Amino acid sequence: MSEVEIIQDEMRLFALETVVCQLWAMTFAQLPSGAFEKTRSAWLEGARQKTFAGADAATSDLFSAELEGALERLSGMMDLTFKGLGNNQLPSPL
Repeated sequence: MSEVEIIQDEMRLFALETVVCQLWAMTFAQLPSGAFEKTRSAWLEGARQKTFAGADAATSDLFSAELEGALERLSGMMDLTFKGLGNNQLPSPL
């Protein structure tokens, strides 16, 4: 894969993440106060406890840590949307 293709793939993924986070933020904005925080905690706890069939214990731990980190970053993007990031700024993909 060339560097250009890698960048294109990363930007496609970031675009999807951004749209999904904005949609989830709009959904949570309609729910009672605290729903986002409760759901976010459940996502992160679930990621910490996730095991991956076929992976040895160390690799499974690595995968779950990566999943937790990704969910933390995405929930941070949603949180920025909640805080009124309505001025067309996007969080950095890096």
